[in-house]
Amino acid sequence: MKKNLRIVSAAAAALLAVAPVAATGVSTVFADTNVTVVGGTTTDGVTTVKVELNVTNATSLVAGDVASKATASLTTPTLPTGASVATGKASIYKVTKNADGTADAVDPNSVKAIDKFEKGGSYVAVVPVTITGLKADTSYTVNGKADTKSDHSGVISNVLVQSKVFDIANSDLKGAPYVTYLDKTTNKDVIADSGSVDLDTNSYSVSAVADKIDASRGKDGKYTPRTTAGSDTSAATPSFLNLEQDVKDGLKAAGVTVKADGSFDKPAAPFTVTTHLYATNGKTATFNVRVNPTATNGDGSFPQMLFNGETDLTKAYKGTATIDSIGDVKFNYVPVNGVVDTKAIQDAFKTQVSATDTTVMIPTVDASKVNTKVAGKYPVTVSATNADGKTTKVTFLLTVGVKGATYKTVQSDGDVPVYKIDGNTVTDSKTTVKNGDQIAVFGDPIKVGEKSYTRINSADSDLYVESKYVDGSFKPADKVKKTVMHNSYIYDKDHKRVGTDMLRAYSTVEVIGAATKLADGSLVYQIGDNKFVMADNIDGTSRTLTHNAYVYKTSKKRADGRVLKAGTKVTTYGSPYTFKNGKAYYRIGGPKKQYVKVANF
Repeated sequence: MKKNLRIVSAAAAALLAVAPVAATGVSTVFADTNVTVVGGTTTDGVTTVKVELNVTNATSLVAGDVASKATASLTTPTLPTGASVATGKASIYKVTKNADGTADAVDPNSVKAIDKFEKGGSYVAVVPVTITGLKADTSYTVNGKADTKSDHSGVISNVLVQSKVFDIANSDLKGAPYVTYLDKTTNKDVIADSGSVDLDTNSYSVSAVADKIDASRGKDGKYTPRTTAGSDTSAATPSFLNLEQDVKDGLKAAGVTVKADGSFDKPAAPFTVTTHLYATNGKTATFNVRVNPTATNGDGSFPQMLFNGETDLTKAYKGTATIDSIGDVKFNYVPVNGVVDTKAIQDAFKTQVSATDTTVMIPTVDASKVNTKVAGKYPVTVSATNADGKTTKVTFLLTVGVKGATYKTVQSDGDVPVYKIDGNTVTDSKTTVKNGDQIAVFGDPIKVGEKSYTRINSADSDLYVESKYVDGSFKPADKVKKTVMHNSYIYDKDHKRVGTDMLRAYSTVEVIGAATKLADGSLVYQIGDNKFVMADNIDGTSRTLTHNAYVYKTSKKRADGRVLKAGTKVTTYGSPYTFKNGKAYYRIGGPKKQYVKVANF
């Protein structure tokens, strides 16, 4: 269930506006004017409500910012069918963090909300929530509190929802965040360029995936955030910023539905989770983790792949694997606009047929996802299949550009244009980056007109992308399944055909977000990277009949006995068909053939 709560007048200056939630409230205001409330699909008998408040721009807030600069969203992972949530006015409070990073519940009656953020301070947001559409006079468990009773109208009022603790950066602290893992062969911590975790039958849930990623969450965790300042007493404290949300976003991008209880069905193929790292000095980073729902644990019958001069077969890769760090090898750090050295990659992955057959195999290198025009980290897969049909497949991240760059993960609904900026002139470079790419960024963002841009490739490059795609503020749109009602060609952003395939009438397609317009004004749905279909072939166009009309299935036969009266509004789909009689007809439904003469509109 999804509801958008929108501002309808100037008097409602903000939906999450801070005002008295008690007699001691203050005049701080959240800047959100549109909050999306997402509810779980449950049954009427469910009496559990879970509501969460997230401060969405915590990492961009700095000391001296007024509390009104904070933005937030409210989500409802568990909500009874028919129930709705409305937010009241909210406040920001300074808190003391517990050892586990949480904070005690704030009592607005005894604590004053803040007006400005302080350097190094810890804070929470608190918003009162009203839940309607519940059963009257019924006890519910709301955010873990049992016996919360609805009134005679099925309403629970003034439920205080508190966000997780967030910190305001202390720029005096040292270090930048990165990730390490324990190399079991050397029993030493090693810096990871990327990561991978394997799921089992007990780990198909958001929290279980997060447990496997973050070493601080338990014994299954694999990766630990660090800062370059190491054990320095003035080092910033690093952490995964919002790991479970990152996992949800990764599942969403992979087309996997997360259920109300946080579980999900086993995905058909591996997917990527882009985790966000944060240090208490305000520095951030991203770290990609490949999640394998069905990892192949190969044995001696699989091709044995030894990396970078290794000779010990006990350390060979076999089955499906990911290398967390390839280090300073010959083929890494490809120059911008350079060429991937696939021969060097093959040489680095010496492969034999099996543990007992030492016959040399030349592995296949798939570097198709590497964009050498843009500095970044891109996945490369090396694979080999022996005569028994056993395959070993190893994936690693190849770096384009120089060492030591800061990498940001692109978050978008499709291709993101790369621009050349000269003074105040912005021109399209005809190069793009894709959702999920990790690209190298340099320096502070710049503003041209109303848009912010971030430099890429090098410190003196004239190439930029819009900052919203790399600073975490852009949230990819939901994918929605729709029925194609008319055969549909696939087009690019310039309204040119893409390939020869078409979507057949009455097939199902996932569209990304709402219908949008191409440069020529055509209304389209996006279905992939630079791939669009005409919206009229899916949603149709409402037309008014000017004459009574029969419904036909062929030029000579009627589909049924209906007579559509003049003045009736009818939805037609796509461009007209010309039948054998030479007359044009609009499709009006299906999958049974239903057409109306164009002349009747």
